[in-house]
Amino acid sequence: AKFYITELDVTPKMKALMYTQQHHVESDGIKRTCYQSQFDFGFLPNGQVKVWLEGCGKYTYVTELSPTSTPETDYNGSTYSDHNQTRNSVLKRAKKANATLTPIPWDKVNKVYTSENYFVDQLH
Repeated sequence: AKFYITELDVTPKMKALMYTQQHHVESDGIKRTCYQSQFDFGFLPNGQVKVWLEGCGKYTYVTELSPTSTPETDYNGSTYSDHNQTRNSVLKRAKKANATLTPIPWDKVNKVYTSENYFVDQLH
């Protein structure tokens, strides 16, 4: 286990998209005013973070960030060994329940899964 700190600078392009009033036809058939103003973060096992803006039935890919630091503790001061104890407890419960804890393969992690109603775009 590693801990990562990542910083996001909100660029003028991101702000422009967030402030742009859009319209979206909701599932009830009514056209509503909306904004793409919610940040969604995809945390990858290698410490990278993919950043998306969500809203109006769209996911817009913004950027991929590298961690700015890798501290020895998480934000609560817990260390790797603290987390490892929890992990060991989970592994024991999984074994007792005859379940496996298989990591998600990289080719499945580094993808975007959305509802078929969502449109995926990229910030240009």
